[in-house]
Amino acid sequence: MCVTYHNGTGYCKCPEGFLGEYCQHRDPCEKNRCQNGGTCVAQAMLGKAMCRCASGFTGEDCQYSTSHPCFVSRPCLNGGTCHMLSRDTYECTCQVGFTGKECQWTDACLSHPCANGSTCTTVANQFSCKCLTGFTGQKCETDVNECDIPGHCQHGGTCLNLPGSYQCQCPQGFTGQYCDSLYVPCAPSPCVNGGTCRQTGDFTFECNCLPGFEGSTCERNIDDCPNHRCQNGGVCVDGVNTYNCRCPPQWTGQFCTEDVDECLLQPNACQNGGTCANRNGGYGCVCVNGWSGDDCSENIDDCAFASCTPGSTCIDRVASFSCMCPEGKAGLLCHLDDACISNPCHKGALCDTNPLNGQYICTCPQGYKGADCTEDVDECAMANSNPCEHAGKCVNTDGAFHCECLKGYAGPRCEMDINECHSDPCQNDATCLDKIGGFTCLCMPGFKGVHCELEINECQSNPCVNNGQCVDKVNRFQCLCPPGFTGPVCQIDIDDCSSTPCLNGAKCIDHPNGYECQCATGFTGVLCEENIDNCDPDPCHHGQCQDGIDSYTCICNPGYMGAICSDQIDECYSSPCLNDGRCIDLVNGYQCNCQPGTSGVNCEINFDDCASNPCIHGICMDGINRYSCVCSPGFTGQRCNIDIDECASNPCRKGATCINGVNGFRCICPEGPHHPSCYSQVNECLSNPCIHGNCTGGLSGYKCLCDAGWVGINCEVDKNECLSNPCQNGGTCDNLVNGYRCTCKKGFKGYNCQVNIDECASNPCLNQGTCFDDISGYTCHCVLPYTGGSWRYQGPEGILGLALSVPESECPGLWGCSAAPRAHSSVVLPALTDWILSFEEILWPPKMQVVDSHLPTLYLRI
Repeated sequence: MCVTYHNGTGYCKCPEGFLGEYCQHRDPCEKNRCQNGGTCVAQAMLGKAMCRCASGFTGEDCQYSTSHPCFVSRPCLNGGTCHMLSRDTYECTCQVGFTGKECQWTDACLSHPCANGSTCTTVANQFSCKCLTGFTGQKCETDVNECDIPGHCQHGGTCLNLPGSYQCQCPQGFTGQYCDSLYVPCAPSPCVNGGTCRQTGDFTFECNCLPGFEGSTCERNIDDCPNHRCQNGGVCVDGVNTYNCRCPPQWTGQFCTEDVDECLLQPNACQNGGTCANRNGGYGCVCVNGWSGDDCSENIDDCAFASCTPGSTCIDRVASFSCMCPEGKAGLLCHLDDACISNPCHKGALCDTNPLNGQYICTCPQGYKGADCTEDVDECAMANSNPCEHAGKCVNTDGAFHCECLKGYAGPRCEMDINECHSDPCQNDATCLDKIGGFTCLCMPGFKGVHCELEINECQSNPCVNNGQCVDKVNRFQCLCPPGFTGPVCQIDIDDCSSTPCLNGAKCIDHPNGYECQCATGFTGVLCEENIDNCDPDPCHHGQCQDGIDSYTCICNPGYMGAICSDQIDECYSSPCLNDGRCIDLVNGYQCNCQPGTSGVNCEINFDDCASNPCIHGICMDGINRYSCVCSPGFTGQRCNIDIDECASNPCRKGATCINGVNGFRCICPEGPHHPSCYSQVNECLSNPCIHGNCTGGLSGYKCLCDAGWVGINCEVDKNECLSNPCQNGGTCDNLVNGYRCTCKKGFKGYNCQVNIDECASNPCLNQGTCFDDISGYTCHCVLPYTGGSWRYQGPEGILGLALSVPESECPGLWGCSAAPRAHSSVVLPALTDWILSFEEILWPPKMQVVDSHLPTLYLRI
């Protein structure tokens, strides 16, 4: 409340809980936080408080006893600071270089003696190092050589010791941390950052990188910042195949060329009423009086130049200051003596000191006047201001007055009419309206009469319909409705379906005072709450039935498949038996009958037919249940056991005797001078002895340079290129002149049958099924509700028809989805109505769909 002096000045009289020159501060002592008998002392001008502690206590809230160990024994050594946690406990904060509960130890870890990232702890002026894995020693300075222990790297990998660890350098064909995995290029892809891996060899690959990346595995992001166009101090930030400019706050735009209008983007850029002026590359603030700084956030300290009298406290304000005077002083600068010290004003008056001249000013209470408030005010003598109303008589008293009222009025100033309603004459919560010498009752709705004593019957008009019973109430009525109706007057037929009583998607039909549920397919019961068990009877041939909503799912036993688990899985379909082994299909398995010379679960083991060293003078080449011998020069025969008779061709001339040797011969010539081979001077090449080659020499013998693919003295023997078994994956090798031809097994292609054909490349799986490539085939994983595979028939002229997978629910037809025609039945393939196909019993049951009265579509599983 503002109290005004006679001279026009005033002061703020604060309510309880507030203080300050303008009552702007909450009283900090309102909630006394001072403990142990401490006294709260408020600083009114600052709005702050402090505790004046009782003897024997200290602390901000007087919460600590001066007998606490922190004050008595000063336990923290070496300059440590003692912090009191409770009445008897404390904690020491040590100076740098010391540690321990009481800072009693020198911190041996200060010099960081522990190496290689180890953890240092100090105990009794000594340090201890806890080493990371891979390091040892008192200071963890020694690297552990993990390669000293053999067996880390598998498959012949080389162990390379590293600081704190080791690395395996794997041989070709292996990978992994321990060289424990087979290396397959591109599986998984080594190309990072979205690069595409392409296999270029058995152990090599190349990465096709996305724009913006380079390196053998696309691991390097190409730096796009060279020659960047960022201006005005913008920093180039490299991205992927591009770059961005990180602009300083004053600039924006792609290349930091656009000036930011800070005054527009930051409405409060200039605080405290300052005016913002934008300029190129920044802004400036024009501050109002009393504020300074770049953003006008700094209040100018007016106390720095104030002239408050010594002993007073200067309080800084915005563009001004005020002096908080000590007791006995007054005035704007506390330079005047407080004239109110002598209490010159009459009791009850408020004394203030004039801040200009130091004189006292008395603010008189009501009923008094004068400089000292000692003169009585005659309220009854004031012209045209009789304080008594309704012709009451005014009687003056010391400092006040009283009124003598006429009959019918009362109150200190006769302002109150005597209330005839005081006796509550009106009934039933009616309102009494007082009048001079009387009253009027204003009745509540539903009542009437002088005193509102009569109740009005609202049921007289028969408001309830549909045989509802009317019950009269105060100012209203209530209708008791028969079953099936509701509303204020029973006018609404209750919708019994509004509560959605029918379950599982059933349709609710409303009836008077009832309802009926029409169940969705697959449910039954009054409320359609029962799910019909589609597994009774059990439709699954070889599996467990799981009931659904108007459906079922068969969980097939191992070895079976199909919608009702009626189809046995052909494990032989993927041709698991190698080396021409014969596969016998079993339930959830298969058995391989191996060809002679092979063994193993999949006939993968080829017995070494060369183990007995059958080739006497040659090299043994192992085959499947056979071997072949590559003979040394001069020998022939299946086992290279026959010495070739080089004398058979009669190489010696002029009656010489030929002596056969190993891969050669010797001529014993008749007497007389002859060539060592007894040759005459006839040119031997003239007889064209080389069958598949060119003849060299001639006069003293000849030598044949054979064409590619031929061997022998006269190039008469065709070289067998199939002896090295070049055809892979069970392919059959046919020897040709100077070459060979591989006939690949089903599912493989390539010159050496080295490529597995991707049967999924033609997207054979329909209805969004997922294709998984196998050897010589594929498997379709269907999306519900579809099942089955993609079926084809391969005829003599190529593929005659391609079937489509359909859901079980879409199998109407001649035989449906479960029945089948008899064995060796003939059906017409709709794609080519010219062809009549006969199918064996093992192909049935097919899935059939009638497309007209006589033509079904046939579905065959691959």
